[in-house]
Parts: sequence; C-alpha cells; structure tokens
Amino acid sequence: MSKYLSTLEIDSPTERLQAHSIREAAVLYVYLLATKCKLPAGGISKIILQQAPVEAENTLLDVCTYSHPFKHLDKLPADATDSAIRQSLIEDINEALLSLAALKGWDSDPIHKLQAEIIKRDYRFSGTSGRSLKNPSKTLTATAAWRTDQYINIGVLMQGSKNTPEAFFTVTRISVALGLFESLLGPVEWVNDQTVRLFQVNKRDYWEIDTTSQTVEFHFPRAESGDAHGQYDLAKMYLDGWIVEQDFERARQWLERSAAQGFSRAVKLLQRMNDGDENLADPVMNSKK
Repeated sequence: MSKYLSTLEIDSPTERLQAHSIREAAVLYVYLLATKCKLPAGGISKIILQQAPVEAENTLLDVCTYSHPFKHLDKLPADATDSAIRQSLIEDINEALLSLAALKGWDSDPIHKLQAEIIKRDYRFSGTSGRSLKNPSKTLTATAAWRTDQYINIGVLMQGSKNTPEAFFTVTRISVALGLFESLLGPVEWVNDQTVRLFQVNKRDYWEIDTTSQTVEFHFPRAESGDAHGQYDLAKMYLDGWIVEQDFERARQWLERSAAQGFSRAVKLLQRMNDGDENLADPVMNSKK
C-alpha cells in the first residue's frame, strides 16, 4: 500500500473549471502534493474529489471518492475572472482535504503547508529547472523552464539585459503527466550566441532552438547516428505524437531508413503505412492526452 497520497482528481460538472488557466491551479496542487508536500494518507494513493452539496466518503482499496461542497466557487459571480476562479478552486480543494483528513485522522500539517506554497506561487504552475547559462558573448541567459495552459509547455526561458523582456521558447507540449514532465527538463547548452540546446534528463536527446529564426528542431542521436532500432523508435514517436508533434511524413522517412537496414518491425510498420492502415498511432502514447 502507498504511504503517501500521489494523485488527486477533481471531478466537477462545473463548466468554468474546464478553462485552461483554471485547470492550471489543480495541476499545481497535484504537483506539489506529489513532490513537496507529501500527505500520509493511511494507504490511500488516490482521491477523487467531487463537488456535491453534502459530504460523503467512499473508500475502495487505495482509492477514496469524497464528495464535498465547493462553497467558494458557488459564491462567485458568473463573470468572475480566471484568477478569482483559480483561487476559489484551491480554497475549496484545501477545505475538502482538511475535512477528509479530520474524518480519516490524517496529519493536516502537509495540507496547510501545501496551501501556503500555492499562495506563494500565485496559484500558477510555472517555473524553471536547473541552473541558468549565459551565451558566449554573455548577452543572453537560457534556463530550462515550463509554463502551463491547456498543456504543460516545456521550453527555454531567455533573458537579456534588464530592459529586454523575457522570451519563452516552447519545444514540446505534454499533458499533466508529471513524471514525464520532470524527465524532459535537463540542462541547457549554448552552441553559439544564437543557438541553444535543451537536453532531456538523459542528457542525450535534445531540442535545438535558433533564437534568431525562432525555429525548434528535435534531435534523437540514436536515430541520427544510423542505428536502425533508434530510427524505428523515432518514427514511432512521430506516429504517436510522443514528445514530438505528430508528423506522419517524418515518421515515414525514419521508417524507410530503418527498414532499409532490415529492421523487421520497421519493415512491417512501413508496409501497414503503405497499405493505408489508419490505426498506426497508439493513442495511449500521445503525450498530450
């Protein structure tokens, strides 16, 4: 059984909670719950929080479904701003978890700490990772970073002189899969004054950003070195929309290179593509689902 709560799902019929900027607040809550403010939950690993007029709790194995009023959201006017909705949602989540903690006999200190951390972050899920690095002429600083809207946008934050506004370059977009999110934020490296690379945590695969043309190119060295298996894997990434944008033409190009070397899985997949099979992509592997 899990020692800490690892997943919180907000199940609400309220349409206003579907807005991307509102969802961001819930993503932040889940991220901090999983990484910084861990809640010992007596073996429960997942809570499904439902908006309901009356409190009700049902636990099955390690999943707890908890119904609780969303009083702060209910009091908001119809024309409330996204900022107000975000704050109200967090207040309601916080009060629901405190109520459940009292019912279950859990320590409520992590919940209070989590609330304070979210307020400190202004209810927004964005940030930077690792150390910043200056380009050779020391005119620009690059930092691995992320921003959130409908997706978690992985990229590089560029900063110039004090009078120059920050610029964020998105290299890929993923869903709220937080484990995946952290695996994509590796070190940055300048190639020259205009070109910077953002590596994945594996320090092998990377995106190259041309800050002048604002173009982004993904590099998968296993494939680029001529490895047939690596070429097949990259083709699958383009087919599935895994880390990269779904691109069937690029997938075909890498499959053809792999198949030319006799890699059997590439040969079979390329044949299916040539036969017009429309079910080549694995929807489960799409990193934006």
